[in-house]
Amino acid sequence: MSAGKYSLAEVQELLQAGHLDQARDLALSRHTREVRDATLHLAWADLLEELGLVEEVILELNLAIRDDPERLENYRRLAEIYLDQGQPLKAAHVWGSLVKQRPQEPQAYVELARALEEAGEFAKAKSVYQTGREKTGAPVFEGLLAHLGFLEEPAEPSPLPPDAGQILPQPHHLVVYVSLFSGREGVYARQWVSPTGESGYTPVQEPLTPKVAENHILGNYTIGVYPVRLDNTVNFIVFDLDLAKFAVNRAITSRRTWEAQMAKVHQAACRLLDAAAAQDLPAYLEDSGFKGRHVWIFLEAPMPAGVARKCGQLLAASILPLTPEVTLEVFPRQATVKPGSLGNLIKLPLGIHRRTGQRALFISPDGQPYDDQLKLLEQFQRVPKSHLYRVVQALLRTQAAPSPAGPAPAPEPDREPAPASEIYPPPAPETPYDPERDVPLQFLLSRCPALKALVDQVHRTSRLSRYETQVLIHTLGHLEHGPEAVNYLFERCLHADPALFLKSRLRGHPMSCPKIRARIPHLTSTVDCNCTFDLATNLYPTPLIHLQALGPPAAAPGGLSLESLQFKQLLQDYLKLRQQLRETQLLLARYEDSLARFFEEAGVEAVDTSLGRLRCRKTENGKASFTLEI
Repeated sequence: MSAGKYSLAEVQELLQAGHLDQARDLALSRHTREVRDATLHLAWADLLEELGLVEEVILELNLAIRDDPERLENYRRLAEIYLDQGQPLKAAHVWGSLVKQRPQEPQAYVELARALEEAGEFAKAKSVYQTGREKTGAPVFEGLLAHLGFLEEPAEPSPLPPDAGQILPQPHHLVVYVSLFSGREGVYARQWVSPTGESGYTPVQEPLTPKVAENHILGNYTIGVYPVRLDNTVNFIVFDLDLAKFAVNRAITSRRTWEAQMAKVHQAACRLLDAAAAQDLPAYLEDSGFKGRHVWIFLEAPMPAGVARKCGQLLAASILPLTPEVTLEVFPRQATVKPGSLGNLIKLPLGIHRRTGQRALFISPDGQPYDDQLKLLEQFQRVPKSHLYRVVQALLRTQAAPSPAGPAPAPEPDREPAPASEIYPPPAPETPYDPERDVPLQFLLSRCPALKALVDQVHRTSRLSRYETQVLIHTLGHLEHGPEAVNYLFERCLHADPALFLKSRLRGHPMSCPKIRARIPHLTSTVDCNCTFDLATNLYPTPLIHLQALGPPAAAPGGLSLESLQFKQLLQDYLKLRQQLRETQLLLARYEDSLARFFEEAGVEAVDTSLGRLRCRKTENGKASFTLEI
């Protein structure tokens, strides 16, 4: 048992340091089958879930149930994982084992029957409800049996809103749609409905193309996507607000009760819109077509799913508590999805719910659908990556609620402790700090490979260990714009301590090179960290000595020189712009090829867009050429 706990601590430390692959390898090498400790197995399950090792989570939860068969929450958690994986019969098996052990527990029968309903086994579910009523006498089973009877009757399509009957997308609408809602590559899911009116989803191993989107919007079939892409990034955050099952059971037979319950869902969704607006996050409200609302936030570029999920969880937490009738889930549901798995799916807007016949439309806070749903797609604003990181840190600081003069970081032995007033969560600067324009910072990173590796890791993993944090504070914190540079990097980390943000430039001795190597050997050992300095004048080696070669700001040369830092910075910016231009041209060419095929198949030469008339002409060599007539 002690070995198991020791390995758990090691994996936690590696994960906190951002070494995800090493943490996974060590976690997979653990030996816990013979350990009889339900608490330890649950701790492992929590950590393995954070690492994205779902099969290992299942193993540890089974071991926890073995060691503590009386704890109902363990059964629930294991069953929910199976349901998330689309395996309701395995979830039913979990609850069935609890029924055998605790035949007088009503909740065990309820959950077993619900898992069977999810699998479409309505006759078996009905039998379980009846058995539960006989064994426990609990009144809850009367309502559940009535609800099951409702499911067994063919569902009558709800009347569509006035302008929701038919939507006819143009090719450019479909391109925008796919760009907004694309998820896991090479797969989407189609919704199905059984003769009894129950619905579910089946994965389709095909990419989400404009043609698939067109069939979805036209109502030929209804699709959902799995948000987490193969590289564990996402293009959007979405909140799924629904009526809880017990509320559905109570309200399903009364229109007045149904509308009153749905008003609670809508109010919660509007509170979420307000919470997003308070963080300058554009969010869009959708009526999902049956018993809930979706709130969408679209991202300018793919973001790590863990960062997006954290942002969603923090926003969701800001509107708690919710009434018991309302449930709230954040998508992406996972930070990582291993190859071969799909994660959880979300149904896409503008399609028709196959059970109710109602189209899922974007609506205003007053509940009315927008007149032109397709034009609305083109007007959606997307959140820049840098802003989302700032929002996460702002919400973390709000959640932590530190005092204006929070605790200072542990001082280095080489320097006097920084005054408490030097460190606190800073207000947003009037002019946003741009590290690319910070000449001393860029010069230092170009000369010190260890600091460069640390900064690159922040951008790559969004994590900092305790020692890595100390290195950043006690080196970059001494620069002229050190607080801005350090805080800029902290804002990109998921778990940065709000109390460590810098208010003013640090004084005294910066961290020495030997101490940096002692603090972050996992980085310094991978780069050429072996700078030499003039020991006659510099008996205390530190990366900041490199700045002496930069000279004072006033010493900049009066004439132009190809060796000047100004020229190198200008050249770097120019090459970056050229690269961006090249990437944009390639992307534009791909879009034009796709649009040209649509124009050709439709037999048209021009379409009207929100910016004007887009005309397609063939050049002499047969290539398509587009002109936008404004």
